[in-house]
Amino acid sequence: NKIVAYDSNTGEITQEYDHHLAPVNTINFVEDNGTKMVTSSDDKKVLVWEWDIGVPIKYISDPTMHSMPVITMHPSERYLVCQSLDNKILVYQAGDRFALQRKKKIEGHNTAGYACDIAISPDGRFVCSGDSDGKLFFWDFKRTRMLQKYHAHDKGPCIGAVWHPVEASTMFTCGWDGVIKMWQ
Repeated sequence: NKIVAYDSNTGEITQEYDHHLAPVNTINFVEDNGTKMVTSSDDKKVLVWEWDIGVPIKYISDPTMHSMPVITMHPSERYLVCQSLDNKILVYQAGDRFALQRKKKIEGHNTAGYACDIAISPDGRFVCSGDSDGKLFFWDFKRTRMLQKYHAHDKGPCIGAVWHPVEASTMFTCGWDGVIKMWQ
């Protein structure tokens, strides 16, 4: 239920971040100089922290929110792209406001109960995610429209997806079937 920062030289605890009420799912640094981080938890809250300050500077929470076990920074660093367990990918403005972009809701896949990765193309134009049925989905980020859907993995979810950092036409997925696949 908390995040603990250590001094790598001494092993001493330097800071504890303990405002989540359930297990922490993800930690993302959201600025180039690493001064802010975003965390999500099973308590259905997203918290924004200043590095080395143990009190959140922003709470993102409302009664309709679901847990978001995966948060990915858009390559433009203007958006946080979040996998919500209500079968949606939500987009939040990064920077100072961290506001929900209500028009950027990505839907069509089933992730309830699974922390399926979100991958974003290096140019930021496409979003991809697996789902609980082993399928792989591609959406247009700007229009939030589904472009393609593939049967990617058998015997469980397509849990991991990553875009190749240099070859924009190549990505990799993995599933609970124990297989890693390359897509071109």
